Amino acid sequence: MNKIEFYTKFPPTINSYYTKTRNGVFIGKVGRLYTADTIEQIIECVGPMTIDVQVSMTVVLYPPDNRKRDVDNYMKPLLDSISKSGLWTDDSLVDQLLIYRGSVVKGGKVWVRLEESLGLILDSDIYRENIN
Repeated sequence: MNKIEFYTKFPPTINSYYTKTRNGVFIGKVGRLYTADTIEQIIECVGPMTIDVQVSMTVVLYPPDNRKRDVDNYMKPLLDSISKSGLWTDDSLVDQLLIYRGSVVKGGKVWVRLEESLGLILDSDIYRENIN
């Protein structure tokens, strides 16, 4: 697998991605719009393909302003949108996830790099030495 890189819009926080109703919790309008935009951007940047190997994912979040943000709150909408685009068969293929905070960019954006995973840390000698 070659490296795959693309940009998407800045995702909604997990708190605004879902909508709670008396019938349960669902992906809300903000989440559905973000997903539709992200699918379109991925298809435009990457084209039709499906990854079916374990991957290492690097994400740089370029926020739209200087507000305090928890970078992990933006991953669920991004990962779900990538899954729905068909770029990978399932987000369980992500072995490593590195999230960086970038500089403020008007409107915000996200840069994503996917590459074949180097393997699980559980397979390393260092891990085995430290658990015994």
